[in-house]
Amino acid sequence: MLILDFYVDEPACFGVPPYISPYVRYAAGAMVRGGISQERIRFLTVDQWRADNKELSDDPELVVLIGGTTVPGKYLGGKIGTVQEIYEFLEYRKKRQRGSVTLIGGPVRFASKEIRSRIEELGGTLIRGDVELYVERVARDPQGIRAAAANLTHSGERWTYADVDRWAPAGAFLTQLHPNFPNLILELETYRGCTRDVFCSFCTEAFYGKPVFRQTPPILQEVKELYNMGNRHFRLGRQADLMTYLPDMNDFKNSFPRPNPTSLENLYAGIRGVAPELKMLHLDNINPGLIATFEKEARAITEIICKYNTAGDTAAMGMESADQKVVLANDLKSNAEETFRAIEIINEFGARRENGIPKLLPGINLLHGLPGESESTFRENFEFLKRVMDAGLLLRRINIRQAVTFEHTKLDQIQDSSRKKQKLGAGSVEQRFIYYRDRIRREIDHPMLLLNFPPGTILRDVILESQNQGWHLGRPLGSYPVTVKIPLDDGGISSQAGQAVDVIITGAEERSLTALSYPIQFDALGSKAIQTIPGIGKLRAERIRQKRPANHTELTETLEGTTFARPEDYVFGSKALV
Repeated sequence: MLILDFYVDEPACFGVPPYISPYVRYAAGAMVRGGISQERIRFLTVDQWRADNKELSDDPELVVLIGGTTVPGKYLGGKIGTVQEIYEFLEYRKKRQRGSVTLIGGPVRFASKEIRSRIEELGGTLIRGDVELYVERVARDPQGIRAAAANLTHSGERWTYADVDRWAPAGAFLTQLHPNFPNLILELETYRGCTRDVFCSFCTEAFYGKPVFRQTPPILQEVKELYNMGNRHFRLGRQADLMTYLPDMNDFKNSFPRPNPTSLENLYAGIRGVAPELKMLHLDNINPGLIATFEKEARAITEIICKYNTAGDTAAMGMESADQKVVLANDLKSNAEETFRAIEIINEFGARRENGIPKLLPGINLLHGLPGESESTFRENFEFLKRVMDAGLLLRRINIRQAVTFEHTKLDQIQDSSRKKQKLGAGSVEQRFIYYRDRIRREIDHPMLLLNFPPGTILRDVILESQNQGWHLGRPLGSYPVTVKIPLDDGGISSQAGQAVDVIITGAEERSLTALSYPIQFDALGSKAIQTIPGIGKLRAERIRQKRPANHTELTETLEGTTFARPEDYVFGSKALV
């Protein structure tokens, strides 16, 4: 039996390494609950499959492939599986492993009719409902897997949380089979669907129907089992808006239900209770419109989150656009003023630092290509972000992406001609988009990064992931972790991928930080590494390299009084100077 993780990315769930989605864990649990022993279950990521020349080392009787994306993105930790690669996998199975069963699930369920037909032609079974339900059913059938799969007559059924609550603990073992273990971030699910009574034009979360909530005790049981397996990094990510976990669904205002702070207190305190030595507890989505609508409750919840979370947390806010015309045309969650107020409230509690890192900061999502958009939209978005920065407020990251249209969304149904004219790629609109996107990266992103992580900030446990043009590239585990670039000639670290290193920040580029290994092992720094120290150019770096200061005093003299870090942050030879 094989679970093949093609990775997922959707508005309320992420599963590209170092993240692992709940779907693959549920699938493993469904196999176990269907009578298949853990020892018979293999796990493979799409990256591992590629590295094996897109072949399998054995002929699994059942393959469960989880994949699909409903939002576009760029990823450092892995490359998300494509529809074409699903075809390739099925062609391989059809040619070499005839008669084997391949069940396909995840967000790919929302694929077009053409894709669904092609998958069927190649022998795959695309489950339009929840694949885990069918996995358990097929595994449990006394006729055997092949016969059971051949008799599937309906693939649109959905599980209940009673099912999930059985599968989640049983599938916890799968994390230990992941190549990133134990440096994995576990997405935790709190509810499915959107709690608003009006949906954004582009959103696919509404496809899941009216919201259905998980109760707190089963979530805690899942976390306990994952923790016992050696996992220490958790994110409450599988929901549209964490603040509306178990809200008052009988009290709506501005399309939002009234949030319940007690629900969040029980959830966060409970997680801390069953995972006392966790290293990361972060979140994903929070709705700025809800914060502005129910400010009292939202302030209480923000305080609760900052009480229990770990530093470096990010609350992703789907602002989408500061242009009121776009807001109204697409039923967006908040206008510019409401989003600004939400940013103020998150900063009030979350901007305080723990070990030099802010506890919780907002992250803004901007979405382009929506109906109502014009050339002025991009200017309004830039001016909004500039206003945030001028007010002294912090943002963790700004995500700028283009809308993707899916069947049966309101965006798909809008047929006016102005939408086609305003689509990105149409002349002057595209030019204005590119101009303001680049201006945001240059004038907002760069200074905001330095405000978040000023030179001298120490980041612990940065995981090295790859190399590029003279740099190690790494990220700390966290929600929307920042990319850290360390010179290859920094002899304080090895080049081994997956290595966790401590670093000290030396500066920032457009959307990434530059750093040196910490403590700074000065004798091991090459010329490029020395140049990353603030205030040192090529000439000074060469002078330092030739002189090789033996202690902090000599370094201070060589740099004419500027050494960037404290004396205890340096190591000369084998002894740190204090």
